[in-house]
Amino acid sequence: MQTTAPQPEPFFVADHRALDFLNSVASPHGETIDWLADGPGLRDWLIRAFGEPLSGADNSNELTVLAARARKLREWFRGFVARHAGTKLSPAVARALKPLNELLAEDRCYQQIIGGDEDEALIMRSLHRADAPNAALQPLAHAIADFLCHADFAQVRRCEGENCTLWFLDVSKSHRRRWCSMAVCGNRAKVGHYRARRRGTA
Repeated sequence: MQTTAPQPEPFFVADHRALDFLNSVASPHGETIDWLADGPGLRDWLIRAFGEPLSGADNSNELTVLAARARKLREWFRGFVARHAGTKLSPAVARALKPLNELLAEDRCYQQIIGGDEDEALIMRSLHRADAPNAALQPLAHAIADFLCHADFAQVRRCEGENCTLWFLDVSKSHRRRWCSMAVCGNRAKVGHYRARRRGTA
């Protein structure tokens, strides 16, 4: 009887939860794994990422809807990161943040991203409202907002590992980080270079 292999632990290697959110779908062994594929998956990932119980979702149907919304937010954010990674953000990109601002507006105490100035391209403005219909997704929205306003987008990288889809924020002193993890893709690259040299000298 064939048994299904347990799902591996999600990746938290990006040095920022917003990019870890992008990495919640990946193909570490050639087969795509989506840790947000369903409601329980979203719940477990959020607990691991933010260390708090999920709030604002009381039943499986609500969780299913939230997971679908989280995946939609993730793919919107992936497109934004792919377009702007490696460059300094300008205030003009605030116009592209409507999906994020709409989600942030659903929090009781929420923030909106607006265009700033040359020194600070994007800034957050705090606002308040009486109810919070999608509180469960607010940790994701706030992580993305923090990332957009405070991280150096010029140091956003995609792992150079073959077939690796993971993103990270290069916070190293030299800004020469190339791999999602030296223990995984970095080691594979070293082994590949070593074998290539051996073939070249044989």
